[in-house]
Amino acid sequence: MVTLRDLPVELWRPILASLVRSPGVLSSDRQDPFSEVRDIVIFLNRDVKTHSALLLVCKVWHNVVTELTHEHLHLTSAEQVAIIANRFEESRRNSIKHPLGTCTRRVDFQLSNPSDQCLNALVRILRCTPNIEILVNSNYYMALNPTFHITPPQAQTRTEIINALIETCSSSLRRIEWTSNEYPSWSDLMHVLQTATGITSLTLANIYGNLTERPSHYLTLPNLKTLVLGDSPSFSHASLGNVPLNAFLTMLAKSPEQLPSLQRLEGFSPFSPDFLRTHGPKVRIVRTVAFTPLLNEIIATCPNLDTFVTIFPHHILDLLSHPSLKRIGIFPISEDPVGVPQAIFSAYIMKPLEDLLCQIDESQLPKLTQVRIRNIGTLANITEHPLFLQRWWKRWDSRGVRFDDKDGRPFNLVSSESDGVHDNVRRP
Repeated sequence: MVTLRDLPVELWRPILASLVRSPGVLSSDRQDPFSEVRDIVIFLNRDVKTHSALLLVCKVWHNVVTELTHEHLHLTSAEQVAIIANRFEESRRNSIKHPLGTCTRRVDFQLSNPSDQCLNALVRILRCTPNIEILVNSNYYMALNPTFHITPPQAQTRTEIINALIETCSSSLRRIEWTSNEYPSWSDLMHVLQTATGITSLTLANIYGNLTERPSHYLTLPNLKTLVLGDSPSFSHASLGNVPLNAFLTMLAKSPEQLPSLQRLEGFSPFSPDFLRTHGPKVRIVRTVAFTPLLNEIIATCPNLDTFVTIFPHHILDLLSHPSLKRIGIFPISEDPVGVPQAIFSAYIMKPLEDLLCQIDESQLPKLTQVRIRNIGTLANITEHPLFLQRWWKRWDSRGVRFDDKDGRPFNLVSSESDGVHDNVRRP
């Protein structure tokens, strides 16, 4: 009789992969903003105990699980980076056909003030990983100024890292992100975008330095579906006018053929009127801060818009009129846990939230089917106002519109036994 372990490895691999991989970790595009899968969930879902147990079952399982656990590298310390670099180089010397680095498809850098030695080890890792599809650079730098206040200085991604990425992974790269205060220089960014033409998702918190020489020909990104600009989720620093990112948008606004596949646009205010007029008709998803003088222009130049996500809190959201908009998301400016006195929360969160929902309710949106409040971070405590949620759920339900929370759960399921004494808001 055949035992389970005697089954072909081809049958075991997808089963083991479902145990080892986190959902969405290898997606070549960012998750849908209404998806339940978030990057933080991807990292928290790693079950180290299960991985360790699977490694001990037999040699075949050990080999398969080892490969699967190296598909996604989340590098957070210099020691970890050095270990992986040595491991990959040793594997490449000992296994010509299947070195371990060829299994890697996603790498997340999240290093604090990385040293030159650590950055050199990152280069060594990239030289061993020819099949990377996703690179997320969240390296962050902190410094103490003379008055002992912590200030976040800008830093440039080393050109050696860019060169290693291009020379080793340009054909496989599909998604690249700079999410913190380490940015690529203009020349390095242009080198990446002109070489790795298969990129479908690009996130740029910023660009390092000044644009000294413009490309002699149009920058064309034929496969780019998602473009995220600014320090997501708040886009706060860029809302005042980010010169490098505005220059980048201007560079991409000369012809519709530069971004033929664009569908999703996230970022600061303003997006640039020229960019919107050039590419707006393709856009299906927009996420931005609500307080922008260009909001009406965003709506007007994106006639096929399906999803609009506004960052809350805001000053005011003008009444909208759109023939095809189906989903509206209200997401917090910060997802970090916060705690404030109830009176302040009611004045600065619940009252503006009530006003915002009223404005959406009064807008001309004939295709609207869903309103979602991402109740986390600064919006987490709205569940302590069940009368408010029940009241709005009834209003939206009467219009055939779903009204749900961050997990897609209808707000009518909020316990009616919760304390609602602070719901001092007007009825819709």
